[in-house]
Parts: sequence; structure tokens; C-alpha cells
Amino acid sequence: MNSTLHILNGDATRHIFEQTALKGDVLVWREILSEGPVSTTDLWPTRAKWISETYGETTTAYQQKVLAEIEKLNHLGQYNELVLWFEYDLLCQINLSCILNILHQSAKQLPGIYLICPDHFDGMPNFKGLGELNPQQLASLWASRIKLHQSDLALASEAWQFYVENNPEQLEAFLNRDFGQLLLLRKALQAHLLRFPQTPDGLNHIEKTLLEIIDSGTYSKPAIYQAFGEREPIYGLTDLQLGHILNQLQSKGKMTATLTS
Repeated sequence: MNSTLHILNGDATRHIFEQTALKGDVLVWREILSEGPVSTTDLWPTRAKWISETYGETTTAYQQKVLAEIEKLNHLGQYNELVLWFEYDLLCQINLSCILNILHQSAKQLPGIYLICPDHFDGMPNFKGLGELNPQQLASLWASRIKLHQSDLALASEAWQFYVENNPEQLEAFLNRDFGQLLLLRKALQAHLLRFPQTPDGLNHIEKTLLEIIDSGTYSKPAIYQAFGEREPIYGLTDLQLGHILNQLQSKGKMTATLTS
């Protein structure tokens, strides 16, 4: 029996993890729940449809890459501990809250649940995430893991429910709660509040920031993506996601500049 199941925040971390001496089985989380529609019912069919329509991924590929991995959560009885490897940004924290909600809602006895989620790393002043580390650095984080309790799972479950409900006033009130060991979740949700449209132009903080970068004279998409990542690392947006937002801005007539690839 393998005593440990590691839930990794993506394939970039998996490639590094596989070069360490850490033992156990691996579940790779490949969803991006911070983008697109979410719901308390029919979540995965909703996600499969949106991913297919937005990024051209087939439902078969979604089943193989995403759902087959998530299915491993139904077999936790064979493990003594579950270790979650996630990052501090909004993308990771929303994914983390969903996983903890699934665990909280489970009627089965759970193994010990541990979290590894650094927001800094010694010697790396511009630390962005686990994917930047080498195998030795990643393995060194093992000693920093914290044990999560039922109260942590309950709070993360509430956070997920408020995120799904998509009501900024209710979410803002919820953020006044004591987040205990999940302070990075609060920071991420505070950033999420800035994604709601602002008056009077109807744009949100991410859209405004992208337009500011373009208005400063940056027209190359790779340069725009890099500049945004340096200014707003809390969102954890990939080039693919930022490209989708730029396309939306263009379709809405909010962006008139011609960008280069």
C-alpha cells in the first residue's frame, strides 16, 4: 500500500517532483477553476463544455487529462496521508478550495491532510511558484508542510461556495473571517474581488491593467504577458488565459491597437 498521495498543482510541478526522492502516488490537478463558469451541481460537465468551447479541447481529452486524475480522490482509503502542493496565486487557491470542499463533503474517513503552499523561497526575491524550483529545492519544502484540520476544510468549503455564488458583497463580508492557516486563500480572494467589473467603464482590474500595458507602448503579446505577470503575479494567469482576455477586449471594442505575436 502506498502511504502518500501527492496532489500537484500542474504538470510543471510534476516534472520536477518526479526528479526528487519523495515517495508516493501522484494526482496532477489540471483544471483552471478560477476561469470560466463554476457551479455546485454539474460542475465537471459545465467545465468540460467551457474548456472545449474556449480552448478547443475535446471532451475526451478533458476526461483523460482532468477527470481521470480527479477520480483518484474517490480512492483515498488506501492512503495514510494526502499532501497538497499548491501556490499562492488565485488560480491555485481556487483549485485548492475546490479540492478541500470535495474532501470536506466526503462521507468517507479521510487520511491526514497536509498542505505545502509557499509564497516565498529563500534566495529567490521574485519567487512565482513551485515550477521555478529545482528538484532539491522542491524536496526541501517537505519539512514545511502543515497539517490541515476539519476547521480548515470547513472554511475552504465556505470559500468555494461563496466563489461559486459570485456575489461580491457576500464574498467581501466573508473575508472578514479568521482564515487561520489559509491566509493565502484570503489574499487570493481579495484579488478576485478586483475581477468584478468596475464602474463606469465596466472593465475589471485585469482588463484595465492589460490596457495600461498596451497604452504604454507594448504591443508584443509575449511582452504584454511578461509585463502583466510581473505586475500581477497574484492571478497566476497563463499566456493562454491572458490571450483569451485580450481577444475578449478586442471583441468588445475596448482595444484598438494591433498586437503582434
